[in-house]
Amino acid sequence: MTLPQPMPFFSAAANFAAGNDTPRQFLERCLSHVEEFEPAVGAFVCHDIAAARAAADRSAARWRDGRPLSPIDGMPLGIKDIIETAEMPTEQGSPLFVGCRTGRDTASVAALREAGAVILGKVVTTEFAATEPRGTRNPWDRERTPGGSSSGSAAAVACGMVPAALGTQVVGSILRPASFCGCVGFKPSVGRINRGGSYDYFSQSCTGVLAASLEDAWLVAVSIAARAGGDPGYPGLDGPAEPPTPRRPRALTVLRTSGWAEAAPEARAAFEAAVVRLADAGIALADSHADPVIEEVEEAIADAAPLTRTINAWEGAGRSTPIATTTPPSSAARHSSASRWRRP
Repeated sequence: MTLPQPMPFFSAAANFAAGNDTPRQFLERCLSHVEEFEPAVGAFVCHDIAAARAAADRSAARWRDGRPLSPIDGMPLGIKDIIETAEMPTEQGSPLFVGCRTGRDTASVAALREAGAVILGKVVTTEFAATEPRGTRNPWDRERTPGGSSSGSAAAVACGMVPAALGTQVVGSILRPASFCGCVGFKPSVGRINRGGSYDYFSQSCTGVLAASLEDAWLVAVSIAARAGGDPGYPGLDGPAEPPTPRRPRALTVLRTSGWAEAAPEARAAFEAAVVRLADAGIALADSHADPVIEEVEEAIADAAPLTRTINAWEGAGRSTPIATTTPPSSAARHSSASRWRRP
């Protein structure tokens, strides 16, 4: 079995400006990974390769002329199939919605297009972004789960089919599959990325990014927020337009929450080994044994998981509907029309 090989975009984009590479050539490398891995992994629901190539060619022309729209101009992306796209179906991982087309882009997808990103296709979600899997396999071991609910997003990124993909999360639907598949998962705070047009409508849900590198994850997230803002009533994600130089943290808190009691011995051992590596690197660490405030925090969130599931169950009893009903506003108009992006 060929091992997966992620395809970071940020480092490659430096060659676009120098003329040593192009977004079209980068896309073709991604497509070669799709051809190699997709039959066994099953990360995609659908894709539009012709449209992606045309978009990559337009991006290549912009880079050649020295006028890229953003740092992610030309980046191939997968969109979790719980998020609307105008030209592709949004099936929500359910046989009830096979072939369903709304003809709309979510706020996040519209923002990505404005930034010049290349939408390659829709990637698999568990049914309704919940718990029923839809066949995607872990690219490292085809007999194991890739994690959910953003299963196709993580598998596609891990295989190098795309350098980044959108995901959504309430409990662990970005971070879990990122961990299982070995890619970066960025779950922003609730409301920091506009969810308009997403069917993952739970009040605790948020849109985030799974990516081949930390830089790619940040650039996708901040590019969306710069153009579409956050959810109504929330500030959009804020931060530098380009990734800052990495810095070693001086201190970190080690949390062992209620899930620690349920963790497998192998998971505990891996976690503790990571703690040792951090300490050996000279980073100051504190846990509940050393700091009573940390113990209080762990106790305060001990029932977070059952409480979250109770809220989800109550909200899930309602109708499944997207939280947007209008065409996403352009970046120039997003602030003046933000009130249009709300739950029906």
